[in-house]
Amino acid sequence: MAVVIKVSEDVRERLVKLAGELQAKTGKRVTLNDVIKYLLDTHEEINSEGIDKELEDLQIKMDKNSSMKVDEVVYGKQ
Repeated sequence: MAVVIKVSEDVRERLVKLAGELQAKTGKRVTLNDVIKYLLDTHEEINSEGIDKELEDLQIKMDKNSSMKVDEVVYGKQ
C-alpha cells in the first residue's frame, strides 16, 4: 500500500536529482521510493560501521589495573 509523505519543494528537487544520478549509474528507472530506500540503507550502513569503529577504539586491555583505568575514564579519578 502506498503512503503519501509531504516534502518541501527543495527536498523533492534534491531527491529527483539523486534519482537521476542513480539512474545514470544503474541504467534502470529509479523511483523516489528507491532513492529514499538508498538513503536509509546508506545511513544504516555508515552508522553500523561507525559504531563498530567506536567500540574498537574504546576497548581496554584487561589487566590487574583495569578497574582503576575504568574509574579514571568514567569518573576522572586518579
